[in-house]
Amino acid sequence: METKHQNIPAGWAVCFLAGCRRKQECLRYQAGLNLPDDVETREAVVPSVLKKERCPRFLKTETEHVAYGFTRIFYDVKSRHIADMRSAIRAYLGGRGTYYRYLHGEQALMPEQQQWIRQLFADYGYPGKVEFDRYEDQPRLYATDS
Repeated sequence: METKHQNIPAGWAVCFLAGCRRKQECLRYQAGLNLPDDVETREAVVPSVLKKERCPRFLKTETEHVAYGFTRIFYDVKSRHIADMRSAIRAYLGGRGTYYRYLHGEQALMPEQQQWIRQLFADYGYPGKVEFDRYEDQPRLYATDS
């Protein structure tokens, strides 16, 4: 999977260390290879990490299935549940403004967030499959405990 520059957050370090033995499996190195020609400066991993037994900035290349938008999820929900469910989702996602960015697909819902929303629907008696507006596989830009 190609790592698109626009998916890389500001301040996130990329790597250009061709001498690294794990570069082919490192997302930071792959991101460095895919920088567009108009990018002149960027946070980067420095060569001193090559002296260490393990690179502290190594990030295994993995993807995650993110979702965008949920404008249709309340279609089959009884009207008496909608306000409470919407309020719970709004609180979980961080408030009204953030809720609307997620609702309209301006911000990606991570797999954990998707699962939380699905569990909320199940808790209200709607265990069917919750479908978001669209899905995309993106590189995982953070380490997981698993």
